[in-house]
Amino acid sequence: MDLAALYDAWAPRLLAYMMTITRDRHRAEDALQNLFVKLATNPPEMRNAGPYLYRAARNEALRVVKGRPERGLADLEILAPLAEGGVDPKPLAAAIDQLPAEQAEAVLLHAIEGFTFHEVAKIVRIPADTVASRYRLALEKLQELLRRD
Repeated sequence: MDLAALYDAWAPRLLAYMMTITRDRHRAEDALQNLFVKLATNPPEMRNAGPYLYRAARNEALRVVKGRPERGLADLEILAPLAEGGVDPKPLAAAIDQLPAEQAEAVLLHAIEGFTFHEVAKIVRIPADTVASRYRLALEKLQELLRRD
């Protein structure tokens, strides 16, 4: 897959993921740009692009984070498909923004991107049981936050 096609296919989703880490759109965009510059200068062989790209995106997002995260997912369109299923994405994005970054990451990768707990574990390099625990805690917190609204 050429770089332009790779970008078109993955950039919006990677940006959303990077925002769960940086909590700042501008930092996430910088990290995304850095990632694609690296891919352009040293293209890896990718049979299964998803997990590789998410792991690389995570590393880049962590590199650009300096200090406390500032903003969240509310201005992203990654949650827009939920509206087709009858879910209002704005309150959900606001609730996800209130989660600890590790839990927001688990929700985005598992529930929204559809990765299994084992795939998420490979991306973030932690045990699958820890991913499942973070996801479960995130769901409990999301239910609590959405009930308040």
